[in-house]
Amino acid sequence: MKISNLLKQISLMVAVTFSSATVLAENVVVFGATGNIGKKIVREALDRGHTVYGVSRSPDRFEYKEENFVGVSGNPTQLESVTELAAKADSIIVAVGGRDVTDPKETAMNRTAVVMSQVLADRGEEGPQVVIIGGGMTVLDDREKIIARLPQNATEGSPFRALFLGHWEAYQTYLASSINWTFLAPPMKIIGWRGGDDENTRTGKYSVSSDGFVKDAEGNDASIYVADLAVAALDMAESGDYNQLRVTVGNH
Repeated sequence: MKISNLLKQISLMVAVTFSSATVLAENVVVFGATGNIGKKIVREALDRGHTVYGVSRSPDRFEYKEENFVGVSGNPTQLESVTELAAKADSIIVAVGGRDVTDPKETAMNRTAVVMSQVLADRGEEGPQVVIIGGGMTVLDDREKIIARLPQNATEGSPFRALFLGHWEAYQTYLASSINWTFLAPPMKIIGWRGGDDENTRTGKYSVSSDGFVKDAEGNDASIYVADLAVAALDMAESGDYNQLRVTVGNH
């Protein structure tokens, strides 16, 4: 059953521990599977025993040997590609990056949102759960507030500015849709996502909020390990607990 608009306003602060005994979405399609975050999502899904369809425009780059991994050529901004892959999916995780455009509505994030909304519209509540790794600044819940927080080099008309605002446009597109979606906006600091000592640190625990950034013990905006971001994405894809909500997570 869909979560009502009233419940969408309730702050959700919970501590979650993943249990490998629960697998509710057998087939998982991962768009952006070759990216820094996408690779962690693929690994988490494989370790949970899902059949994972890793999508890339260059599937020959995949090096997974697991029998439950299928590398496929695809593009989340193209209607035909998404239609074909969505037919295989119990859940879809979108971890796409930007592209060199200056119009936020034309970013890969928003074009993907438009295509997902079109492809899955007729499936309603029976459609797959779509979990989107979105921009952290969408938690500010106001386009002008996002603009006020942009880096100085995110100048008017630049692709860098469009990258930030493209996530906001994508969130608005999902809000207007009738499909099953969860917009997972990570904190501004994702530990280990560019490699380093913490690249594989996985606690399996995190807190969730639908009302602003998760806070750490000192009251500051929390960060999260990249592997735990993948844990959260798979948990939400499996359960559908945060359907039609934008949430953020944190654990450190």
